[in-house]
Amino acid sequence: MTKTLLVALIAISVPAFAGPSKDECVDAYSRGQDAKEAGKLSLARKLFLTCAQASCPQLVQGDCARFTDELSRMQPSISLVARDTNGADLPDTTVYVDDVLMVTRLDDGKPHEIDPGKHVVKFTNAGRDRVVTVVIGAGEQGRTVAATFDAPQSAAPARAQLSLQQDVARPKPAGPRTTHPGGSKVLIYGGAALAIGGTALGIFELTRVPGNCSVSTHQCAAPPGDPSIAAARSAMQDANIGWMVGAVGVAALAGGITWYVTGAKTHKEHMALAPWATSTAGGLAVGGSL
Repeated sequence: MTKTLLVALIAISVPAFAGPSKDECVDAYSRGQDAKEAGKLSLARKLFLTCAQASCPQLVQGDCARFTDELSRMQPSISLVARDTNGADLPDTTVYVDDVLMVTRLDDGKPHEIDPGKHVVKFTNAGRDRVVTVVIGAGEQGRTVAATFDAPQSAAPARAQLSLQQDVARPKPAGPRTTHPGGSKVLIYGGAALAIGGTALGIFELTRVPGNCSVSTHQCAAPPGDPSIAAARSAMQDANIGWMVGAVGVAALAGGITWYVTGAKTHKEHMALAPWATSTAGGLAVGGSL
């Protein structure tokens, strides 16, 4: 009895998620009509959705539902695109429609609802603005509104001005190079060979265990002195040798890889010699570091 009373009190004290009241329905109906006549289809559709709920009077609800369907077909939309002169997309672009922020980025590719009529669309990217004026018709879906920004200019390469006597063919020193310990490669290759060979031997010897003998229990269903017992013992001994060889190979492989990585050394440039000649002289050019 106490539990039932508590549930009833909670149900009374917590208001239900009821729909709009009768006055709210009538107000949404009236404001929706005004917005529709003013061409504000987005606002009108939202208002008609409010008065189309089940809590509204049936007559108002029916008209609002019908108006909502009509406006859904009339509601236009635009697709916003920003690119540079090379054709690359610029997703980090902010867009304002009639000075009202519409999106902060253009990376979702979704169309955006807009009212029919004339609109001023401003694209902003990296402090640069592009303004596009469009006229959208009712029911026009996915109209593309695009802006093009200048591509970033790369710095022009400096031009060397050398005379014939200054035109020296200077050698280019070799760049830094990285070497690894030679022994690490031996460990890696040898370890890999042992790991593969030992594992293969272990698996092969397990297949030689007679069918009447169990590897897990180390027992054979045979009388003492039966040849299958000796065969099983020999196969298991060879298999264990294979597993041990494989384990040694894995350890050697891991050690070789560690040595290969930690023992790497980077060497600086080396000396380089190259002949050179001009109209008045010649010789050898030396480049690099000692």
